[in-house]
Amino acid sequence: MARDLETIKTELKTDNPTLKSGDRVFEEEEYNETIDAWAEEIRANEIDQETNGWLYGRQEEYPSLQDCIHALLDGGDTLTDLQTARQAVKDKYPKG
Repeated sequence: MARDLETIKTELKTDNPTLKSGDRVFEEEEYNETIDAWAEEIRANEIDQETNGWLYGRQEEYPSLQDCIHALLDGGDTLTDLQTARQAVKDKYPKG
């Protein structure tokens, strides 16, 4: 489950008690704006991963298009093996 913004901000502030750009240290307002922006981006990424993680996992592990084309052209056991491999990935990453 995605963390709430306040939790993320607290962690960011703990990990980054000050922010610098070269030799310049961020003033409080700019520091808080930057932490807020980072927290919103992190939360959006966590929500995206919760919503679409199954899709990313499948895309990463599916057989390549080249493998699919070869299986279609070769047919027989090659195609059966491809279908088995694809089903294993679908079983590992069921649709959310």
